[in-house]
Amino acid sequence: MSGAASGYTAPMPQEGSVPLAEAIRANLERTLGAVFFTDFRAMLARDAVFVVAQSLTLVECGVAVATDDVPKVQAWIASGELRKPSRAEREEWPKDATRQWLSLVVQPFVLVQEPADA
Repeated sequence: MSGAASGYTAPMPQEGSVPLAEAIRANLERTLGAVFFTDFRAMLARDAVFVVAQSLTLVECGVAVATDDVPKVQAWIASGELRKPSRAEREEWPKDATRQWLSLVVQPFVLVQEPADA
């Protein structure tokens, strides 16, 4: 995976440092990147991929997952804004080698989103 390949693990907060959520946001913004299906195929096989709706920003969702913001994440799951890929998507994605997604790795998950211009 391009920028998202390195993954992300939340840093430990330090005395006098920026708030944890802000540090996480800054790190996620740096690792946000475009990927092809082949870049996250292995994570999909491990059932570790989540699809993020266009109504959310990928970084916002990543921060909530990384900081274990359970109420926010549960609300997105309930509304369908954060979900597992459908069977149809799992079957269709490998067929288009040129298709790209925006991606963030928030260990142990990969968050993917259709680009706005898709």
